[in-house]
Amino acid sequence: MRLAAKLTTIVAIGLVVVFGAMTALNLWLQKRATLRILQLNGRQLGDMVVAATRDGMLHNDTERIQATVEALARQGEMGVIRIMRKDGTIMYSSIPAEIGRRLRLNDEQCVVCHTGAVPPRELPPELRTRQVTGEGGRALGVIQTILNEKECSQGGCHVHPETETLLGILDVNVWLTPHEEIRAESALGMTVVSVLGIALGIGATALAVRQMVHLRVRTLIAHTQKIAAGDLSARVPEVGSDELADLAKHFNRMARDLETAREELLEWGRTLEMRVEEKAQELERAKDHILQVEKMASLGKLAAVVAHEINNPLSSVVTYAKLLSRRIKAQHTSEDREEILRLLDAIASEASRCGRIVNQLLSFARKKDGDFSPTNLNEVAEKAVFLVLHKLELSNVKAVMELQPDLPSVVADAGQVQQALMALLINAAEAMAGSGGHVKVVTARADGGVAVTVEDNGPGMTPEVAARAFEPFFTTKSQGGVGLGLPVVYGIVERHGGHIDLQTAPGQGCRITLFFPLVPAALEGKEES
Repeated sequence: MRLAAKLTTIVAIGLVVVFGAMTALNLWLQKRATLRILQLNGRQLGDMVVAATRDGMLHNDTERIQATVEALARQGEMGVIRIMRKDGTIMYSSIPAEIGRRLRLNDEQCVVCHTGAVPPRELPPELRTRQVTGEGGRALGVIQTILNEKECSQGGCHVHPETETLLGILDVNVWLTPHEEIRAESALGMTVVSVLGIALGIGATALAVRQMVHLRVRTLIAHTQKIAAGDLSARVPEVGSDELADLAKHFNRMARDLETAREELLEWGRTLEMRVEEKAQELERAKDHILQVEKMASLGKLAAVVAHEINNPLSSVVTYAKLLSRRIKAQHTSEDREEILRLLDAIASEASRCGRIVNQLLSFARKKDGDFSPTNLNEVAEKAVFLVLHKLELSNVKAVMELQPDLPSVVADAGQVQQALMALLINAAEAMAGSGGHVKVVTARADGGVAVTVEDNGPGMTPEVAARAFEPFFTTKSQGGVGLGLPVVYGIVERHGGHIDLQTAPGQGCRITLFFPLVPAALEGKEES
């Protein structure tokens, strides 16, 4: 139930209770006042009857007294009129059949006076009236004592001794029905007026509650919903000087504070976004630096291998050059000419071999900024194996390549992919040094990309080591290990939008699969924009 309905209901109940109580009280007071008025009128009527029959009683004119009683009883308000002796004998009555009947002490007309041992000389006013119910309806009974006056004790018609104070009792019944009908009409009018007052009060209350509470609360709720929906510019009209007006002022102040706080939060958000971007760039630079550090570390490991690898062709170049020099110094024949050409071809071949080795190393060592372009991973795998081949031979590890022909090109940084494969090959060579094992490089199509697998039959890893294999600076090598090899590989694959899968167990070697999508998602977004 809404607040306005609750207030209206409470006020309506209050009005019903108050008006109902007031109406009931007024009806009770009216009934009481009417009864008192009727009692007063009854006593006056009793005095009037006594006065009307006084002259007839002084002259002992019984017919006149009876005629007066009957005449008075025929009045609209009069019921039964009785004049009785003090012993209870009815002497005169508007009902002739009652004349001569003697009342008992416990009859309603007698019991009031005879409650005590000695009847009182005169009844008090509150005991002179009673309510009776007869054949004609409800009536007010009035008892009037007839006292012994001086005229009665000295009259010539009938003489009462002066010591006899009470001569008789006058019993007059006044009909209450006309008065009750009038009172019922008055009560009905008062009830109707009360109901109209209640209805008008409820209507006025409902209108006032609607104007002063309901509409203003609804306005406050509507603006609260706007605030909840994000419209912090909503403001409630500040009307009046009551509690709702104070609430509207505080609401508007809260809305202004929220709007200011939101602007501050947005500003902080923009500042935080800029700082996050700066930190991301710093992390990217740090990652590049780590890649370069790992690359240089790999180069350091390859230095001895490269020196030995280049030394062999250079020794051949020197030997062939010396032989050629001796042949040139001596007089040579046509047969020597062919031998000289063969030696020159050998020198050129060995020198080219040195050049290829040096160019591969320079290309690998040179720092690049994410040179993503269509790349054939078969060629990258061949270059990686070529650069670490002598390292594998020194470790007594055989290299096997299973490269799928017609492999689709992927958009990748060839230098970073080559670095990742070389790191995996070097790890395999160091893990199987002197064991006579083999490492296999396999390329194959995959769903939406290309998979490159480096698999060896070395000692493998325990589950605990495998779980931390890609953590930076975690290493199982006792000397020379910094724990950046596999984390760098992981970072390279992740940068290309791919994923890496490690399968290993103690004594069962390692199988590491690198998946590269045809086009990284980051580059797809750039191409679309």
